[in-house]
Amino acid sequence: MDDFSIPFKGLSTGSHRFEFKIENAFFESFEYFESEKGQVTVDIELIKEPSFLDLHIKMDGLVSVDCDRCLERADFPVKGDFRLVVKFGSDFNEESDEVIVIPATESRLDLRQFLFEYINLMLPIKRVHADESECNHKIIDKLEEYSKPETDPRWEALKNIKLK
Repeated sequence: MDDFSIPFKGLSTGSHRFEFKIENAFFESFEYFESEKGQVTVDIELIKEPSFLDLHIKMDGLVSVDCDRCLERADFPVKGDFRLVVKFGSDFNEESDEVIVIPATESRLDLRQFLFEYINLMLPIKRVHADESECNHKIIDKLEEYSKPETDPRWEALKNIKLK
């Protein structure tokens, strides 16, 4: 998927804007992502300097993932700002969360993996419907049914043994 690359080699020094639309095909392309649906708009301001690139990334949209409570799909808003500094060197290297090094021979910057990681960071840890009434009540009822502790008569008999 070359849709999320920025060809920076021919750009002049200064500020440049890019916009990407992340849709279902993006999510489906990642094997280990919980979601296969979503729409996120990515707005990037790239500031090109002779020795580095400075990217200011703004993301806004919705991603559909399974509710932790009922396992039905729920939409979660994703909105955030990120910064990525790209330096030029001899090999690929990730110096920190915000700074990477790419070979000076590269002419394009593929942002696909970074966008994927940013979306994951914006998703809440606890993913449940905002309103519990939106949950699938058949699943909730089954969970409650199977969550009731059953008393084993053997344990009840052991409770009657008295130790001296």
